[in-house]
Amino acid sequence: MADLNRQSLSFNLTMTENTPLSQNQRMPIIDILRGWALFSVITMNYITIYNWNNHSLTNKTDNFNSVIENTSEIILGSKGWSLLAILFGFGFSVLLKNISGNGQPENLFFIKKMLWLLLIAIINTIFFGGDILHDYVPLGLILLIFSRLSYQSLFIIGVSILLLTPFLQSFLGNRHLLFLPKERDNFYRLYDNNNLIDHIKSNFFMRYNWMLRLSYSIIFHLIQLGCLLIGVAMHRSNFIFSIQNNLKLLKRILFISLVLAISLFLLQFFSEKFEWKFNEYYNLYYPEKICTMVFTSSVIVWLYITGTAKELFSAFQSVGKMTLTNYLMQNIISFVFLIYLKPHWDLYWYLIIAITVYIVQIFISKWWLRKYNYGILEWLWRCLSYGRKFQLKKVQTVG
Repeated sequence: MADLNRQSLSFNLTMTENTPLSQNQRMPIIDILRGWALFSVITMNYITIYNWNNHSLTNKTDNFNSVIENTSEIILGSKGWSLLAILFGFGFSVLLKNISGNGQPENLFFIKKMLWLLLIAIINTIFFGGDILHDYVPLGLILLIFSRLSYQSLFIIGVSILLLTPFLQSFLGNRHLLFLPKERDNFYRLYDNNNLIDHIKSNFFMRYNWMLRLSYSIIFHLIQLGCLLIGVAMHRSNFIFSIQNNLKLLKRILFISLVLAISLFLLQFFSEKFEWKFNEYYNLYYPEKICTMVFTSSVIVWLYITGTAKELFSAFQSVGKMTLTNYLMQNIISFVFLIYLKPHWDLYWYLIIAITVYIVQIFISKWWLRKYNYGILEWLWRCLSYGRKFQLKKVQTVG
């Protein structure tokens, strides 16, 4: 525990400098969670691409593929982006504290940082229409409105948004306003043309047209905003440090989230099976996903604190330190080998490719971070945001 206290002191002291955190000042558990979230993202993105490639087949799913898809959805579906949203909110709070502690105009700086992120997001959209970076730009700017609130207020507002949004989702769903089938068909018309330009057009069409449907533009963004606010509250309250010193509280969170996740899953399952009308008034999809995400994240934190699976967590941590770079590379690889080439493979091959790409990224990230201070995109984003060049290559000490 003394190490955790020293880590906390070091972390807080770094906030008084107008510089981004160096790798040795980062919180390991935050990077580990980012690495886990990125594994969830690549798995579900590649499964999504499989569905795009096979959307026109009437009998595309056999029993084995169904097991893979359903299992992945239960364990990973919507867990990666929701966890990344919480971690983005956490990082947002760290950044604002860093800048304001040095007397800098934090709002102006953060707006500039978000605009550079938007440029990276546009580039990423060339390769994957389901880009998540776009969402962080407007939501990050909205967070500035809440930046002066206490962590108690932030937590209450965040949880309230997560609890109330399913009511709105059911309300809009009952009026058939959530989805736009025509826009989906327009996306597939471009996607099925099998040439480079139309694939790029289909990605931009998805990002800037199909994703304007209310299920995404309102419901999805509200869920993200709730997660972001909770992430800010977690940093403001020093939650990550305190939870590492309080296994009893962590186990309580783990148990409660597990019970809620199972209960909501079963309620949703029986509502669909027996045509109960519960979802017409309160949609259970996101509450179940958020509870499952909290459970899996709590398990990871608990295993990390108890010193279990150190090699696995070291792998997650390396990938998590280069989240932006690894995310873009995952999308470039999927664009070339899965979207453009459209291999006629079963779903399990897409899963194998996702896992293989992630494992390769572990080794590349470990190798890169031995030589360099940041991932290449992380370094570029920092340089553009701060308006000065940072040392990319590590300085080798003698002796």
